[in-house]
Amino acid sequence: MAKSKNKSKSQASAPASFADPTRKNLPAESRTLIANAHNDITIPFFTGVLQHADDTLIQQGGGKGLKIYDEIERDTHAGAMLQKRKKALVAREWMVEAGGENAVDIEAKEFVKECFEGLAFDSLCEDLLDATLKGFAIGEIVWKRDGARIKPDYIVNDDQRRFVFDVAWKPRLLTWSSMMEGIALPERKFIVHRIGVKGNNPYGLGLGSRLFWPVLFKREGITFWLHFLEKFAGPTVVGKTPYGTLSDEQNKLMQTLLNVRTASAITVPIGTDVDFLEASRGGTVHYQDFLAYWDRQISICVTGETLTTQVDAGGGSRALGDVHQDMLDILVDSDGDLLSDTLQEQLIKWVVEYNFPPGTALPKIWRVRPKNEKAEAETRSSKAKGAEDLNKAIRTVVAEAAKFEDDEVAREYIVSFEITDQLSDKAIDALVTARHAFAGGGEPDPFETSDPEDPAFSATRLKKKR
Repeated sequence: MAKSKNKSKSQASAPASFADPTRKNLPAESRTLIANAHNDITIPFFTGVLQHADDTLIQQGGGKGLKIYDEIERDTHAGAMLQKRKKALVAREWMVEAGGENAVDIEAKEFVKECFEGLAFDSLCEDLLDATLKGFAIGEIVWKRDGARIKPDYIVNDDQRRFVFDVAWKPRLLTWSSMMEGIALPERKFIVHRIGVKGNNPYGLGLGSRLFWPVLFKREGITFWLHFLEKFAGPTVVGKTPYGTLSDEQNKLMQTLLNVRTASAITVPIGTDVDFLEASRGGTVHYQDFLAYWDRQISICVTGETLTTQVDAGGGSRALGDVHQDMLDILVDSDGDLLSDTLQEQLIKWVVEYNFPPGTALPKIWRVRPKNEKAEAETRSSKAKGAEDLNKAIRTVVAEAAKFEDDEVAREYIVSFEITDQLSDKAIDALVTARHAFAGGGEPDPFETSDPEDPAFSATRLKKKR
């Protein structure tokens, strides 16, 4: 009785929405976003258009906005690292897979593949990967009609500084007449790829916020190094004139001494002494080490490693180099996954919505990972080698079983080995019957027969069974 009372009390205390198993409704607050942009305390002066949350951009932009990140790409090392990360992904083969097994799903996959083959697809991917540096990238799609189908004609990469985002994360185009909030844009027109999205920040957070300082410090270091070279690489020319020399004569001599750096000979008045003062300093020059340090920081920031680009003075082991390459592959794999998600959620979805009935499964696109292909090839090779070794072992065992005239004894001998554990009784019976052929009794070798009706056990059947 007590147990029944407890059960009734438990049922009575359950929420009403869950008391009735046929009720599928959810509370209104469960179907909406409570922590939204309207009450986000991290967004100052909310006006309906979301602003950048990149502290580096806010504090150092100085009115240039994302233009400061373009200057990062002008650094030879940072630009090379960013290109390396992009090219590592774009160089991989891309594939499209049907989202379902229905005929319309397969047709959608073939049409999407045809659309991508008609575009400069690798260029599109490289343009969208600009989000790696700036947080987001935008491309405008120009559609065209091809018979009964609608497909993208071409896609143009746009400057991110021309766009802002509303609370629904939809892009708005800044124009001369609307410099703050921008104008609304049509649906299925602009594809947006984002990196490092956190909270209510549709602008993403790219590597620029971290690369800005290493590139700036490196640039300042080069400036100081140039000053150093100017001061210490060449001697200072000192001209000594007699007392009472007129100022005009001193100025003429100064101009002559200034030209001595590029002249092979000069003339000076009699009584004038010209000396070359060599600048001296102690210790070792560290400017090059300073710049090399920031180059390493840039490499670590962009590719997660240094050995695939820089060789340390002490050298490095091959194992360490493989570890560094693995780190780069992980980042490139991540870039590929994020880009594939963007293409599927936007471009592929729009193509399917334009051309196929509702409910059609969206095709999937991805970049083939070399390591996966290599692992699959090694697995296939290992299985083939295992099958070959299994055949040899079975040949040996069955050939030995041919020494027994009694079929039951031969069978017992064959099944005593673990190599036959996965074989059916029918297959083992066939081995027993054909054991003399394995022993070289003049009968056809069952492993060599090509007759599908031959009752003898064949290698093909063994492999299928395995």
